[in-house]
Amino acid sequence: MKKLYKILGCFFLLSANVALAQDMHFTQFYSSPLYLNPAFTGANVCSRVALTYRNQWPGVSTAYQSFLLSADHYLDKYHLGIGLLLGNDEAGTGQLRTTIIDPSIAYEARINKSIAVRLGVQPGIGMRSINFNNLLFGDQIARGGNVPTIENPVHSKTYFDANAGALIYTDKAWVGIYIFHINRPNESLIGDVAKMPVKFTLQGGYKFPLSDKNEKDEFQQKSFTTAVHIMGQSKFDQMDIGGYYSQYKFSLGLWYRGLPLVKAYKPGYPNNDAIDIVVGFQTKRMYIGYSYDITISNLSNVSNGAHEISVSYQLCKPKKKKKYLTQLACPKF
Repeated sequence: MKKLYKILGCFFLLSANVALAQDMHFTQFYSSPLYLNPAFTGANVCSRVALTYRNQWPGVSTAYQSFLLSADHYLDKYHLGIGLLLGNDEAGTGQLRTTIIDPSIAYEARINKSIAVRLGVQPGIGMRSINFNNLLFGDQIARGGNVPTIENPVHSKTYFDANAGALIYTDKAWVGIYIFHINRPNESLIGDVAKMPVKFTLQGGYKFPLSDKNEKDEFQQKSFTTAVHIMGQSKFDQMDIGGYYSQYKFSLGLWYRGLPLVKAYKPGYPNNDAIDIVVGFQTKRMYIGYSYDITISNLSNVSNGAHEISVSYQLCKPKKKKKYLTQLACPKF
């Protein structure tokens, strides 16, 4: 009987995910700048490609796996950044799959000699699908485990998705806001109306230089950068806060994810998610990062945390400084 309860519990949990699917999340969010905020499109680069892979909760038999691939370019003459973001996420036994194709464009302008702003838009396409043949329904249990009587086992949905963001920054600080799913597309896989909830994110931080001001070699410079990333979608909220230390070609970061004192979804379940450790290595054109999430919620005994790898590469020689704007101090992860 206990086994039956577990099966039914898993089914209802998956059903909730189908009805109210949440967006992908990444620990190294600054390694996927176009997914973090379209206002970052083309920031500090001439041409760049970036790839991020996340394996969340490998202790679960059907772990959540997410991929992001992006490319962006800065048109200095027009003060424009243009880019393309491709993403794929697969979750659960039913292979609930989400694919995004998001072109983005950002305009950059100067307020004064030390402050600049960027505005970005991201009109994209989303595709969601699920394979019902991989799920176990109540009528199957009643019939002794026979296959489900579903004519079309694979259901899919394609929809238009509009996103926009803004960013203000100096050479040491930045604050940005991003609004996902402005048009609230219908993501239902069974012909009903299930509008995707709007998602709001706020990101910001400050860079503390620790090297001598006369040190010009960037790989000899030392710095400490602290940052925060706050998200809200429907009844779900989350905050990433932490920082990282950079010296020579190496970086080491420590982050906390959760909102323990602000919100609990129900008694006995404080909003604590994970402690994240991030290490990075960079050259003038390439950055490689790895992070591991140490789960501190009630899932700690079964999740086995999360692994994430990111790689970014600049296709042209980086400029030390733009002619008319200061460099964005935003971290690379």
